[in-house]
Amino acid sequence: MERKKNPIVDQIKEESQKNENEQKQHLLLIPTGSTLLNLACSDTADGGWGVGKMVNLIGDSSSGKSLLSFTMFAEVVRRKEFDDYRLIYDDVEQACEFNIKKLFGKKVADRVEPPGIEDGEPKHSDVIQDFYGTILQLCKSGKPFIYVLDSLDALSSKEEVTKVDDIMAAHKEGKQTSGTYGMDKPKILTQMLRRIISDLKATKSLLLIISQTRDNINPMSFEKKTRSGGNALRFYASHEIWLARAAKHKSKDRVIGAEVKVKVSKNKLTGKLREVGMSIYYDLGLDNVGSCVDFLIDEGIWKKSKNTIEVESLGLRGTRESLIRQIEHAGLEDKLVEETEKAWVDIEESLKLNRKPRYSE
Repeated sequence: MERKKNPIVDQIKEESQKNENEQKQHLLLIPTGSTLLNLACSDTADGGWGVGKMVNLIGDSSSGKSLLSFTMFAEVVRRKEFDDYRLIYDDVEQACEFNIKKLFGKKVADRVEPPGIEDGEPKHSDVIQDFYGTILQLCKSGKPFIYVLDSLDALSSKEEVTKVDDIMAAHKEGKQTSGTYGMDKPKILTQMLRRIISDLKATKSLLLIISQTRDNINPMSFEKKTRSGGNALRFYASHEIWLARAAKHKSKDRVIGAEVKVKVSKNKLTGKLREVGMSIYYDLGLDNVGSCVDFLIDEGIWKKSKNTIEVESLGLRGTRESLIRQIEHAGLEDKLVEETEKAWVDIEESLKLNRKPRYSE
């Protein structure tokens, strides 16, 4: 039986879609490197994080936090609207050993820079005051930038360093020390972020702060875990995103990558809290094609019969692995992203109440 049309509901839908399209056109979004994460953060495949914002990326060890940040850089260098942006990677942990040129391209290797240079060598932040000073200088220059702090947990504060020195000196003399220094960094961070956020907005820049969890996250429940920085990070972040390794990808009994669950636990852009998955491989990086294929299969957009998948929209047929290779060989990545975005938007539209607004002019 054909549904009877409701002109009020149809008008609401049309106006809602029009407002969303206008908002997207006026909002410059920074691509995360993952189509599904873009959609989870902004409902558009074009990008996920707004400029002038701070994003907090949290996860356990080897969950893809650093990899995602460099994938973001790789997407940014492909877009002309970010040609004048400085790309800065503050490797506080001194643990980044990616083959940047192989995984992310020569442009990323050429454009990504450390916070400073000392005696011809990259100089990264040692204490939180170093990081703050660098951010202030960047904002003062007036030039837009994307700054990745990897990670906040590896930063000490001058107060902490002084306290540790005092404790060691007292220990040598057999004396006791009083007071704590564990709360120094959260207090300092609160003061710094209050100032930084307004400067980020003025320069249309992005600050991505990476945080470590104290132990692994349960990928099924995303149990709350501790992190350094206190409540300041959550309060000032436009997006709070948790990563957790859910499974290992193996070949010939050897681990070659991992499946990562991603949860957006705070979203000031759309207000929606969504969970998506993404695959990462040691010799490829973030597998965006594979992740999109999995999404379309899981949502029933692409029909699967045993191991064979029919994709009428792209004129393809085969197993998951063969479809991925066919898409890459035929250069259909953009078509795949378009289809993924359409499926996502259709699902989100189906979730709307579509009721008459309570307040209207």
